[in-house]
Amino acid sequence: MNHYSKLSYLSKTAVHFILAGFIALVANGQTQALPDSTDPVALEQKIGQMIMVGIRGAHLNADAMELTRRQITNGEIGGIIFFKHNIKNSRQFRIFVKSIKSLTVEQPLLLAVDEEGGLVRRLRKLQGFEEFPSAAHVGANLSLDETYILYSRMAKQIHQAGLNLNLAPVVDVNVNRISPAIGQLNRSFSRNPGDVFDYSDAFIRAHNNAGVLTTLKHYPGHGSSREDSHNGITDITSTWRSSEQVPFQRLIDSAKVNMIMAGHLMDKGVDSKYPASISKSHIQATLRDEMGYNGVVITDDLQMGAIIKRFELEEIIVAAINAGCDILQFSDPMDLDQNLPLRINEIVLDAIENGQIDPQRIHESYARIIDLKTRLPVGLTQTSD
Repeated sequence: MNHYSKLSYLSKTAVHFILAGFIALVANGQTQALPDSTDPVALEQKIGQMIMVGIRGAHLNADAMELTRRQITNGEIGGIIFFKHNIKNSRQFRIFVKSIKSLTVEQPLLLAVDEEGGLVRRLRKLQGFEEFPSAAHVGANLSLDETYILYSRMAKQIHQAGLNLNLAPVVDVNVNRISPAIGQLNRSFSRNPGDVFDYSDAFIRAHNNAGVLTTLKHYPGHGSSREDSHNGITDITSTWRSSEQVPFQRLIDSAKVNMIMAGHLMDKGVDSKYPASISKSHIQATLRDEMGYNGVVITDDLQMGAIIKRFELEEIIVAAINAGCDILQFSDPMDLDQNLPLRINEIVLDAIENGQIDPQRIHESYARIIDLKTRLPVGLTQTSD
């Protein structure tokens, strides 16, 4: 059975499984947990919306983009994250993004970039873009009004490039000034949780007013860490402080959150097996049930050392979805499997068939993602090429 036939077969099997479960639950008077059987959107399409990938090309007609073109037109992915290797200059990048948008059939893609300012930036001066200072510099030197103006320029630049999502701001509190992932890189606004909230709020307002969505990161807080989760497990069990939750909670309470990124952070007092990014105790029990957040949760890159060196892909996917994550992020899927989105789809359908994932989780994530996408600006940014 070839790759595509297997996917079709699994889809039919999954549908039969769902219907069988529906009949069983009706018999027991428990119909509320199942999706509407008249839902016209196929399960594979919903799973596709939950996948965000990095791509290797810089032009749509590049050989490296052949698979990406298929993945977009077939609805196998719901978002793309861009890195510096995708960007040669501002004109090339605008054309590239515009051509990618032209391939979308139904739902728009989330087109994302890590543009924090300082050392973490993808749009660079050498490529014709304005560069912006680090969060630490902003928090120490600019008023909130000046901050809003600064980030309005950043957001306008992102929007004019054709993108609609910034994987920022960093709302980590600078608990450990020599943290290799946050403090040493000047990625935090402040040691004061209230200041982190204020500056993050200005960042979010500036972006949203320019038509760009934002992402709070790295839940539950990376600021106390002594390790970098890019390289391996980052254990915050003995270093994490409750103050690190304050900016997340206040932004949730003020309805300022578009999306939250879960970090690969290990707190054994909360979950002794999984880091926050794939932990039900962190995401569902704490972030959603206790803190009251019901929006989109995206994982940090699932190819980072903290995850991929420790768990098998199948376990990562199943755990992340069961944890309550909505978008699974892979920075370089070709490094794992050139057909990774289809492989993820098969893993999820298999897990539904064998009872490891409740199909309702897929419907919940899909609903959150589509709700988020309704907030995107309509049409393409018109810029001269």
